Amino acid sequence: MSKLLRGATPTVLGILLTGFLSGCGGSSSAKETMALMAEKDTTVTAESIKPQTFPVVLSQPGTTYAIRNVNIDSRVTGYVESVDFEDGQLVKAGDRLFQLDPRPFEAVLLEARGNLEAAVAGRNLAERTLERNRPLVETGAISREQFDQLVTNLEKSEGQVETAAGSLVNAELNLSFSTITAPFDGRLGQRQVELGALVQPSGFADTLVTLVQFNPMRLLVSIDAHNLPKLLELQKKGQVTAKVRVNGTRGGGGKVFEGVIDFINNQVDPMTSTATVRVKFDNPDGWAYPGQYGEAQILVKNVPNAVVIPQRALRAEQGGGSYVWVIGEKNKITRQDVTVGESVDGNSWIQKGLRPGQRIIVDSGGQLSSGDVVKIVTLAQLKAEQSGDTTSSNDPSSSSSSASSKNSSSSSMK
Repeated sequence: MSKLLRGATPTVLGILLTGFLSGCGGSSSAKETMALMAEKDTTVTAESIKPQTFPVVLSQPGTTYAIRNVNIDSRVTGYVESVDFEDGQLVKAGDRLFQLDPRPFEAVLLEARGNLEAAVAGRNLAERTLERNRPLVETGAISREQFDQLVTNLEKSEGQVETAAGSLVNAELNLSFSTITAPFDGRLGQRQVELGALVQPSGFADTLVTLVQFNPMRLLVSIDAHNLPKLLELQKKGQVTAKVRVNGTRGGGGKVFEGVIDFINNQVDPMTSTATVRVKFDNPDGWAYPGQYGEAQILVKNVPNAVVIPQRALRAEQGGGSYVWVIGEKNKITRQDVTVGESVDGNSWIQKGLRPGQRIIVDSGGQLSSGDVVKIVTLAQLKAEQSGDTTSSNDPSSSSSSASSKNSSSSSMK
């Protein structure tokens, strides 16, 4: 009987009492039941309102993306001699990913060095020959035409030295390109080539592997045009901070990162009347992935001495609006309509209807009505009590208690 009565409203209790007393003819057992019912106040959790600073935020959904996402290609043609990573591995800038067979490139390098040495020797000979014949043209021993040819030979040899030097640099580069390394820190994708495969420069063959930078990460959101002046004004005052919730819902969940706005686009999309805004955030453990749903909570201002209550303390009106239950003297409750400003991270800023020092009901173990007297317990005690009811409902002999418990649980969500 006690569990059946726990979630009942005073009206229902009155009807039950009237019928019960009529059937019992006012017996002493009925009076005892009345006394028992009077003792069963609805259990609730409560909180005293204390003024606090409330952050007003602009919340917008968006998509995460990597600052750098590149395809790793080969710059030279060669055979893969080694693959030095596992698919999906985290790598540092400079880590070796692939090694191509270096021997052909080493051979070309040796040839280039030899050509340069030969070109230098030819230039030195042309220079000495010119210097030996310079006095002869002055005495007429050789013609001016012969001397001009010696000058031309020196100039040609100097050009050959430059050509050979360029070939040497190119050979050194190609040898270095046979070792393919990570250009930045990031996470690798699935490799597209195996040991022994012939690879070619980009444009002639497929990508070897993709590399994505995970830290920092960016969230791309679209902000309504009427909010742009507010953001631009904040940007003038300094860095605009924002919280980024990744892989959650607009109600919570996921993981929250601290970020800053690093870009506001210079034009508004006329089709959507929105502008693109980027939020950069640190992702040191690589928890966030590119392409995930995210939500940016951009801090617009802080409201000092605000009336803030848990969001779950709010009750919704059927026709719109919100109200809360205020606990008065002797734990008697009254309903209070409120005006809600913003809700952030499970807390709501109440602009009208409440004042500091008042006590409000946060969670309740049954349906409530104005004038009810409630019993204040901790959340742990309330959950334990509700858990005890659920356990009792598993007893086949107490089916009526189980039904009452379910009705109570349903009404507590109102």
